[in-house]
Amino acid sequence: MIAVNLITGFLGTGKTTLVRHLLAHHPENETWAVLVNEFGDIGIDGTLLDETGVAIEEVAGGCLCCVAAPAFEVGLNRLIRAHRPERILIEPSGLGHPAQILERLRSPLYREVLRLEATLCLIDPRHLDSPRHLEHPVFRDQIHLADVLIANKADLCDPVQEQAFLDFAATLRPPPARLAVTEQGRIDPSLLYLDASPRTASFPEAHAFLLADEAAPEPAGVSNARRCSTG
Repeated sequence: MIAVNLITGFLGTGKTTLVRHLLAHHPENETWAVLVNEFGDIGIDGTLLDETGVAIEEVAGGCLCCVAAPAFEVGLNRLIRAHRPERILIEPSGLGHPAQILERLRSPLYREVLRLEATLCLIDPRHLDSPRHLEHPVFRDQIHLADVLIANKADLCDPVQEQAFLDFAATLRPPPARLAVTEQGRIDPSLLYLDASPRTASFPEAHAFLLADEAAPEPAGVSNARRCSTG
């Protein structure tokens, strides 16, 4: 079966950098694949990826978890058929709600093909000082649905902000299986291999609501949210 990991996190938390780090350290004897909205999202040429044992598939025209949902399955199926990778990394947009993607990956259609492993969520600890982030339903659910919670950009944080991340993580129920504090997305690739655990979204309709409601509040620094910006 093909292992699958979902990589989530708000715009600017460093998902792209983390994905590139993981690709640079993938086992040489394995083919890995990445499903993203656009090739440009991860800043690596698709041909180059193919030559280095990593396949890439883009789902253009919207966010993986909403308007492009049919294209998500098409792109995923194409990766599976064409490359038969040992692992697939899926990077949705910054305001992408992970619940629908996780539901599809667990569906009968993929039950005999895919093995869902840890969902990773990146946060910038400095956002924990922002009530607009803490009150944002997608921000909260990206965190609650993660098996591994990663505080990235630690080099830009002071000790108080780093401790605030640890204190915040201690309040989560159920708790993440693993915590990590890092910079430049430099995590231990073994975190990908942790088992996925059943988790429930608190706001499963949040992403669709934000797309439909132009009056919905957006956290400071999250631009072009209605267009499902990536990062």
